[in-house]
Amino acid sequence: MKPHYFIIGILWWGAVSCGHKAPRVITPAFYYWKQTWSGNPEEQSYLKNLPARRLYVKLFDVTTNEITQAPVPVAVFRQKAPLPEQVDIVPVVFLMNEVWAHADTTLAGKVSRLIQELCDSLPSSRIPEVQLDCDWTQTTRDAYFSFIRQIRQTPFFRRRRLSVTIRMYQVKYAVRTGIPPADRGLLMCYNMGDLRQAGAHNSILDLGTMEAYLGKNRVAGYPLPLDVALPLFEWSVLFHNNGTAYAGILRNIGTTELQDTGVFTPGKERLYTVRQDTSLNGYTLKKGNVIRRETIELSTLESSARLVAEQLSTKDPVVIFYHLDAMTLQKYPLNELQKIYHLFD
Repeated sequence: MKPHYFIIGILWWGAVSCGHKAPRVITPAFYYWKQTWSGNPEEQSYLKNLPARRLYVKLFDVTTNEITQAPVPVAVFRQKAPLPEQVDIVPVVFLMNEVWAHADTTLAGKVSRLIQELCDSLPSSRIPEVQLDCDWTQTTRDAYFSFIRQIRQTPFFRRRRLSVTIRMYQVKYAVRTGIPPADRGLLMCYNMGDLRQAGAHNSILDLGTMEAYLGKNRVAGYPLPLDVALPLFEWSVLFHNNGTAYAGILRNIGTTELQDTGVFTPGKERLYTVRQDTSLNGYTLKKGNVIRRETIELSTLESSARLVAEQLSTKDPVVIFYHLDAMTLQKYPLNELQKIYHLFD
């Protein structure tokens, strides 16, 4: 080949190469949201074989004391077995939105010290990131964002990445709710509907609702690099007054109990009406109560992942499944989860 042809060939090859998107580097991960780590073998197996590279562990919640209204830690994590060695650990702290009603300039230091205490047994190199989880609003954003700035100055945070959870409405209304002063955001692709609203809908994950929040390019346009969390959980929602008044979540009444006990009359869209007063799995149920069963089908999970993956501009996203629980994982085969996180490649 003559020299000038060779140069043209290089330029042409470079132009073609630049036209293709570079593949993303995906980090698969799980949340662990239970209060005690016992080293369950089934959970460890899912971690190893996904293979997950990170485990996001909720260390404690911060709420307000009913009497003093001061922020206090509750549901503090307990470790009964060694945490898995093959993954990095990301401590997570859940902060109730109510804590911002009363200013407390010492809160950041207290939270940081408790995180450090609970992570004392882990090698520092295995904690690349710390995550804050708070459903802040337009009225609480200033107090929350100030807390973020303060906690980033504490010794435990100075050498680590800080991520924060981002709800879908906070993406849609980013100007109103503000952009938190963090390194990254974690887009929560669940709990997008109104749990307390009566009737037949799914408050955990609904594709129509998701599309309304995210639009065509809101994820791509969000100012922070975004990781993604996808739901692997289900629940039963109780309504009193013939199904009109929200009464809470029934944690241990599932599809089997609703279909096999003979206590419920099934209706449309996974609504079940209580036939007679009864007690089931520790819950007292009255005739006329309505239970809405909310689950996540694999097809819906895959469709929601595709929707986000098409918009996501992050080059190295973490894809987190919520959450690592042996009972729940029985309904989600490993190969299906692998297929779903590979949608982000």
